[in-house]
Amino acid sequence: MKAVKDPNLVEIPKVKGYPVVGILPHIDLASPLFSLIELLQPYGPIVQFSIGGELNIFVHSVELMNELCDESRFHKDIKQELEKLRHIVHDGLFTARNGEPNWAIARGILTPIFGTIKIREMFPGMRDVAEQLCLKWARYGPEYVIDVTSDFTRLTLDTLALCTMGYRFNSFHNGTVMHPFVISMVRALKESTMQAAMPGVVNSLRKRSWHRFEKDTAYMRQLCREMIQKRKDENKPDSRDLLGALLQGRDPKSGEGLSEDSIIDNMITFLIAGHETTSGLLSFAFYYMLAHPETMEKARHEVDQVTQGSPVTVEHLSRLPYLNAVLKETLRLQPTAPGFFLVAEEDQIIGGKYFIPAKVPIGILLHILHQDKAVYGEDAAEFKPERMLDENFNKLPPNSWKPFGNGMRGCIGRAFATQEALLITSMLLQNFTFEMADPTYKLKVKETLTVKPDDNFRMKAKLRRGGTATDFQRELYSVGSTSDARPSLTPSTNTLSQAGEGNKKPLTIFFGSNSGTCEALAYRLASDATLHGYYARSIAPLNAACNNLPRSEPVIILAASYDGLPSDNAEDFFEWLNKVEKDSLTGVSYAVFGCGHRDWVATFQRIPILIDDLLQRAGAERFATRGLADSAVMDLFVELEKWTADSVWPAIAQTDGGGERDDDGEGRLITSLLKVDFSQPRQLKQYSHLVEASVTDSRTLTTASAIGKKVHLDIQLPSEQSYRPGDHLLVLPVNPMRTVKRVLSRFHLTWDTIVRASGNDSVRIPADTSMTAYELLSSYFELSQPATPRDIRVLAAAAENEDTKQLLMDLATSSYVEGIQEKRTSLLDLLERHPEIPMTLGTYLTLLPSLRLRTYSISSSPSWNPGHATLTLSVLEEPATVDGGQHFLGVASNHLAGLTRGDLIHVTTRPVKGIFQMPADLSKTPIIMVAAGSGLAPFRGFIQERAIQQRNGVELAPAALFFGCRSSHDDLYRSEIDEFESSGVIRVFRAYSREDVDIKPKIRKGYVQDSMTAEKDAFVQLWNAGAKIYVCGSVRMASQVKDLVTKLVYAAETTGASKQFTPQEWFKRFEKTRYAAEIFT
Repeated sequence: MKAVKDPNLVEIPKVKGYPVVGILPHIDLASPLFSLIELLQPYGPIVQFSIGGELNIFVHSVELMNELCDESRFHKDIKQELEKLRHIVHDGLFTARNGEPNWAIARGILTPIFGTIKIREMFPGMRDVAEQLCLKWARYGPEYVIDVTSDFTRLTLDTLALCTMGYRFNSFHNGTVMHPFVISMVRALKESTMQAAMPGVVNSLRKRSWHRFEKDTAYMRQLCREMIQKRKDENKPDSRDLLGALLQGRDPKSGEGLSEDSIIDNMITFLIAGHETTSGLLSFAFYYMLAHPETMEKARHEVDQVTQGSPVTVEHLSRLPYLNAVLKETLRLQPTAPGFFLVAEEDQIIGGKYFIPAKVPIGILLHILHQDKAVYGEDAAEFKPERMLDENFNKLPPNSWKPFGNGMRGCIGRAFATQEALLITSMLLQNFTFEMADPTYKLKVKETLTVKPDDNFRMKAKLRRGGTATDFQRELYSVGSTSDARPSLTPSTNTLSQAGEGNKKPLTIFFGSNSGTCEALAYRLASDATLHGYYARSIAPLNAACNNLPRSEPVIILAASYDGLPSDNAEDFFEWLNKVEKDSLTGVSYAVFGCGHRDWVATFQRIPILIDDLLQRAGAERFATRGLADSAVMDLFVELEKWTADSVWPAIAQTDGGGERDDDGEGRLITSLLKVDFSQPRQLKQYSHLVEASVTDSRTLTTASAIGKKVHLDIQLPSEQSYRPGDHLLVLPVNPMRTVKRVLSRFHLTWDTIVRASGNDSVRIPADTSMTAYELLSSYFELSQPATPRDIRVLAAAAENEDTKQLLMDLATSSYVEGIQEKRTSLLDLLERHPEIPMTLGTYLTLLPSLRLRTYSISSSPSWNPGHATLTLSVLEEPATVDGGQHFLGVASNHLAGLTRGDLIHVTTRPVKGIFQMPADLSKTPIIMVAAGSGLAPFRGFIQERAIQQRNGVELAPAALFFGCRSSHDDLYRSEIDEFESSGVIRVFRAYSREDVDIKPKIRKGYVQDSMTAEKDAFVQLWNAGAKIYVCGSVRMASQVKDLVTKLVYAAETTGASKQFTPQEWFKRFEKTRYAAEIFT
């Protein structure tokens, strides 16, 4: 592609320069960044120039920037200062070139360390250093002139080193002298900037500067080497901070670790990038607040309102929207990492008219981008935090605020920096008043690799509540400041308690599941194993079984299929198993239990069957016939119980005689395998694979007249979480308060009773950990799960009345389906019906399955509101099925429906499997979407993505939505979808099943199928144009829609060749390419 041959292209404005050196004479080497900004700004949204013989393009408008942030077209380029910085840190996370392997390894190892939950665990360390700064300023008194940037540099360096590497620089205990690392680092950064601005021939003559640069680099690397040796000497293999991860971690994908040199590269990277930018942010923030006293007063008032005079805690930070806006606005005007470079591997055109040659660096100067008047208005250069409050910030166009970089190469430590900045700013505002040391000071910026106010920015601080520094110190420490940290939710390892093994023999359990169902079954199986003379030595995802199938003990595998594919945590195992040689697994003794749903006829049980067959082909010995559970008609826990009782335990006992068996079996459960003690509370550690997300909006979508309630949730995701339209969100729910209260009442407990679990079933609860009864019951077990036959037999064994025994035994056998399954009768229901039956809390909990994750379709596009995902859900509450019984409450839906703005939940995104993905090119492939009720969820995301593409100039292929609901009272997102329809994004055809519809265009009385039939001509026209069909709804709805679609498209077929097949046979050819269904229960 050549630009000169396309008459639609526009030449990029060019800055005139000089031969060889280009624009270098125009650059002030004392202030290269701002002299470049001053030079380029008049040229508009895009400009080109040469320097040192190399062509550069710079882009300064949000409209063009939005295209550059497409990582399928452009990626990060290492230029200028970063290229020179590679001499210090080589291919560290920040300076690695695209495709360098160490970047992917380091990213894989470190991403979990900078997840939201882990960052919250670092709060005590952050507060420790923040207190040191506060005490210094209190002790020096109100007339002391504070060197703002210097003290904030001490703060952020010490915080980063302590929280991520367990190392104390003790910068606040060295008087006015900076730590030698900081001195070397500042010199090296300044030299990198200078080298980047100079042609190579000039740099070759600066021998003294180069020698100093080498010495500074050597010192920083030696210090990191000493930190590594100190950690090794401490012999703490369980250290879970950044340094521990670098030393011990392995990339989850490649399994590779980092060399010591690469570890040092990344240590220095974080020590530089992680503290320089944040210290600059804090310095600029206090300058702007001092320059705008009304802003400082608003921020202080917010802190006071939220904390109510108590010490700042990590929970307070999420409730400071105005202070957060102050920090965001500061980064808009003064992005402390002021720019970055991108590059395309192939020729590109942006803005529909600017030709970008391959390999040419594209520079982004954030000081210009962030003041794009088309986005921020004529007052874009003014400091106005209100524009960054959530309701305004969320309306900004995509990629208009980029202080943390872009995409996969964006700042991995964003959450760390944000929490640190909010903590120290809120603590300082809470405890001090401030004034400029020089009231006439005007902001001047100091440049290195980053930017910050110059050394003349000074201020004074005065304790707000009077008193002495000693009083202030006593106040700080009397509350036990470091106890404010939120409980850690990260287990040190996935190990099991082996208390009480005795003569029991080991077995290994592997599971493959996306939603957590097979994992919950695995833990139930481990609990049951103790009754049969075994204990679970390991419970792990199937991927951990690659080259790791034990031969010395039985192996039990629980697996499911997802559109005929293995679960995410079984993909590697399945690939490995397909490649193993014949007889290579001789000596492995195994059994497989498969989970599935019969509505996926073509792929039902596919993966469990293949695993079973492949293991046998490789020489492993099947010791029990494969178990099968169909969630459409079976209770998975009941089927697992039957399979193990009928096949697994007898087969194992016959093979090796079994272990120390509990001959009293279920009767012994009366005395409880799970012992519950009462003591003082301790912290909870669990759920390391989830991240913490914040609810930013919650509203009811249906009117009061609607049958059933539907809810919309907007959730702000951590930066490490990404998704595409149609993807899923896995949610860890909490049991409804009403259900928890019923359990508390049955066992005569108060909500704040402290319980402590120990014993053989501690695999499902943190061992020897105390917590409140409410926390235990709300967060760990499925309280509403239908009772299994074994559960009922345990009750029968405990019953003292013979009539009650017989009644329960009938429910466990002949009356089970009618009396338990169909009515969703839980173990709690039975206990309430028979309060005379003695049962301990330990026994009750042992019988319950673990609380499992729930899966929801995300109802938004990631481009619509970056960093956010929405859910659209039906709230399940059904009447009691027996006299005197309790309403049945859906666990997850009631939990989510009760959330409000600011509430936190544990979630993770998961890519949709199979073909339920939007077409790659929305301009070429039409789509038909068919939904009923909250099945609209994924299609709202599809529609939003189409709207974004339309705004970006894409000419969309046609699309139609057929939507069915009961009435206008639950016509979800009606005004929003009408707006999309009026702008040409989508055509909508509705059906109301319980409301008489007068003559209204495109609304039918009946179900969604009736609307499709009425509009069959439009439907068939789209099909003939190559449309892809998506369906989302209940099992029954999806089945009927599929039958109708088959009928409509078969009847419209004109080739004649199709007539030799039945409609179903003919349509089957499209099921893997043009027809995708997502079925929910």
